Amino acid sequence: MAAAQFVTALNFAGEFELLSLSAMNTQVGAAKKGGLVFVRNGKLKMHPEIYDHLSLISISSICAGSVYFYGRDKIAAEIVNLPYRDGLLNLEGAEEDYMAFKRLCSPVSRFFLLQAKKVQWSAILSTFRFFMMEGIWDVVNFVAHALHQADADVLACAQLLESMQKQEWYPGFCQSLQDFHGSRYPLSKVGLESELPEMA
Repeated sequence: MAAAQFVTALNFAGEFELLSLSAMNTQVGAAKKGGLVFVRNGKLKMHPEIYDHLSLISISSICAGSVYFYGRDKIAAEIVNLPYRDGLLNLEGAEEDYMAFKRLCSPVSRFFLLQAKKVQWSAILSTFRFFMMEGIWDVVNFVAHALHQADADVLACAQLLESMQKQEWYPGFCQSLQDFHGSRYPLSKVGLESELPEMA
């Protein structure tokens, strides 16, 4: 779900330069993995929030796959039980992505002296809640459609963003990004612990 990665990454467009987007190539004999390509200025210092940004982008494709598979209504109803119903997390074919996500959570858990599992589930729940926000899933579908309709295998993020800015829903989408960002950051130990108080 490269589209989900792109939409999630727009929360952090000030930190990363989003370059291109490509879909999974499902043709026989061409197992090219699609996804989002982005970079960050290597001179900038890495800090816990950057690792959190990366972990949310990383897990977004898996969370989006679960939303697509089970439907938004089921995920919305089950989101409070997710730490105990991890079967809802659709990991089929995404095991490597999940391992990468867990590695990205490690610096955050070490910095705040929290259990790794707590930080991981905080990121997962936060990403699911982002997709549950009004209009966000529609934007993911818009990006997925644009990617499917593209003439080339790879779509430039700048071109995609230009197309999005022409849509009447774009101002509301930008407000949703601000709301989501404000609900999670700045990261704090108290905030991360409050996500899953029963696991403290």
